[in-house]
Amino acid sequence: MFEEYKKIDDLENAYEIELKRIDREIQNLNDLKYHLRRENEQSYDAFLYLKNKMNYSEESNAKVRRLVEEFDYEADSYIRKKELKLEDYKEEIRREYIQQSEKIMEAK
Repeated sequence: MFEEYKKIDDLENAYEIELKRIDREIQNLNDLKYHLRRENEQSYDAFLYLKNKMNYSEESNAKVRRLVEEFDYEADSYIRKKELKLEDYKEEIRREYIQQSEKIMEAK
């Protein structure tokens, strides 16, 4: 990714920009996780309200709770997988940055 840079300043700038981009993506994933969890809680609260008003059974309560928990688990798994990929990518670009910076230093 960094092979095109021949000056250490340009390389450092490109590396910092890429790190910031990755950090923004990780923050977006954290925001998504928060919003999904909040929506799940609101949906479950709405169900509990209806359960009390409409006398839904405990069986329906268990089903809805299970669905909410399954969705939470799936969303967390998906987000965690994306976070791990981003962390791996961050490590990969760190290695590439070090490698290219060593090449630049050797060329001097």
